[in-house]
Amino acid sequence: RSSKKGAMGCCGSTPCFGDLEVALPEDVEQLFGQKQESSKEACDRNAEALGVVSRSFAGTEKTAPEGTMDWMIGPILREQWGDPRRALFMDWMSKIILCLCYMSNGFVIGARRQGSLAAVTMVCPCLKGYKDGSICDKIRAFKSVGQPPKKALGETYAGIMKRMDALGSLGKAHERLCPGPHIYVLVMAVDPEAQGLGFCGKMMRLVNEYADNLQLPLYLETSGSRNVAIYERFGYKTVEQMTLSCPTDPDKAHDHTDEFAMIRPAANQPKASG
Repeated sequence: RSSKKGAMGCCGSTPCFGDLEVALPEDVEQLFGQKQESSKEACDRNAEALGVVSRSFAGTEKTAPEGTMDWMIGPILREQWGDPRRALFMDWMSKIILCLCYMSNGFVIGARRQGSLAAVTMVCPCLKGYKDGSICDKIRAFKSVGQPPKKALGETYAGIMKRMDALGSLGKAHERLCPGPHIYVLVMAVDPEAQGLGFCGKMMRLVNEYADNLQLPLYLETSGSRNVAIYERFGYKTVEQMTLSCPTDPDKAHDHTDEFAMIRPAANQPKASG
């Protein structure tokens, strides 16, 4: 690992974590959270990172989509890899998630492969515990990013919005399952062209180290048994299997039954300063 230090901090009027550092390898950098900027500026400046997240969410014929997002995009667009509406919605959703990270005083790190971003991790330090996002947060995010592309999404729009509302159950579960101070891994995304090359492990080890320095547990949500097995290798354990359901869905999407909440316990002892 490089001796270069990268401060993983929060973005806001008063930076909270500038004095806590994690050594970053030469191919990993902090992309967001180390300086004050508007959420719109953050989105504009991190277009490359948002592209990685969007492509990871959307999936390809050869790489699986992110399960929660794939349920939200619905049965009309499922496995329609060539339909531009898949990418259009995932682009918009990636910006919304970055804005929510911004509102939570979070940070983003990215790993490069041959000069291009290959993996992106969004992290929210919940130092006072997690509070389920209010409608005000959504309004602020929509104001920065713009409303969903209703006209372009066509007949898929109504169902997507219904299923998006159903995601609120994840926030309630988060607040219940991990009520104390912790680190929330909001997004772990690897570009389809870079999957299987060890980038997820590299990023998760860095986030784990960051949390261990604070002696805090980590929380994340994931979809599917394959992803559960991956995160188990980094010390995460399933605390609840959840179901996403939308009874009023006009597209009548099946319930999403393989959603998992996972927690990695806090380190017992502080890391020695080096």
